[in-house]
Amino acid sequence: MLAASPSAPDSATRPVPDALRRAVQRLESGGSARWPPLPLGIPEIDAALPGGGLRRGCVHEVGGDAAATGFCAILLARAGAHGGELLWLARGCDLYPPGLVRYGIVPGRLLVVSGLRRPEDVAWAMEEALRSGAVKGVVAESGGLVGLAASRRLMLAAEGSDVLGLVLSVSPGAGAGVPTASSRWRVAGVPGDGDGAAKWRIELLRCRGGRPAEAVRRWCGGGWCGAAQGNSARGVR
Repeated sequence: MLAASPSAPDSATRPVPDALRRAVQRLESGGSARWPPLPLGIPEIDAALPGGGLRRGCVHEVGGDAAATGFCAILLARAGAHGGELLWLARGCDLYPPGLVRYGIVPGRLLVVSGLRRPEDVAWAMEEALRSGAVKGVVAESGGLVGLAASRRLMLAAEGSDVLGLVLSVSPGAGAGVPTASSRWRVAGVPGDGDGAAKWRIELLRCRGGRPAEAVRRWCGGGWCGAAQGNSARGVR
């Protein structure tokens, strides 16, 4: 009499291969798991981000008023903190690079390309920069909505790299311009304390694998300073 062959293990108890588990985690959080996230240095916001910081190897969207430009400069400087070139794709010709030094940008390491009036030119240039691996971070000024197809191309170009991609939109209705963005932010200036330091409300509106949060912080030239005010974390969206 033939012995019954052992039955296949139930799929519910079958161990999940490590490679598959890592792939699922990467899809949930976005970006490249090969490179450590970039912390902002704001505890209540870093705690809301997957891994405690911004994922590299993906694209993040930042909207708001003029304060959003300074915020992007801070993130760009952090992306290049250990060396490497940085790129800023500007739609106009009014960006003043020396003014970004106060946010940590090292002079001589920032390449600015100005006069990219057409949104498709900005998207193309950003895609090429992300794919090249020649820079550690890139800011692309967007005039509004980035189409779904272009947004997907940006995501694929950045995937697996250590490059931080930032799409910046400075306009009254800025936001929701990059459908595949890994995170979405809104940054706006608030009345200062009379000492000349910039004071901003920073809102993490959406984050893949994270949760919304916000904080009010002052930037004193070399880093965040002053007591936190109006800080909160909201429920998962």
